Amino acid sequence: MPPVAYARTGGQIIASQFAAIGIKLELINVEWAQWLEDVYANHDFDLTIVSHVEPFDIGNYANPDYYFGYDNPKFQALMETLNGTTDDAKRKVLAIEAQTILAQDAVNGYLFELPQIGVWNAKIEGQWQNAPIEGVVLKDVHWVD
Repeated sequence: MPPVAYARTGGQIIASQFAAIGIKLELINVEWAQWLEDVYANHDFDLTIVSHVEPFDIGNYANPDYYFGYDNPKFQALMETLNGTTDDAKRKVLAIEAQTILAQDAVNGYLFELPQIGVWNAKIEGQWQNAPIEGVVLKDVHWVD
């Protein structure tokens, strides 16, 4: 599969913005299989653009062997506490703290949210207008007469 449009265009925009401050980037477009091997498996990259669409995949940041290479023991301990917590209010507080640490450490740069575009029958309710994941969640969808 060739590089998707968001990655090609996003790379060009980022390269242009870096060039404006005197940093020249070499763009290397790769197919998905090559990205999985070079970037994901072998961690052979300086910068990469990829759409992470898995819900609540924040736990990946607690794994220093994940391709990000992020290794923060405080964050890892916080995620262990979060994973062992069942109270929703406490989980929310811990998740906010975890997201704050990631933002302060600037682990990744978030560029945009991919739009979810669809055409739905007006009698269908419960469909997400905006979605943090690429799939279509049908859990709350129902027909209204």
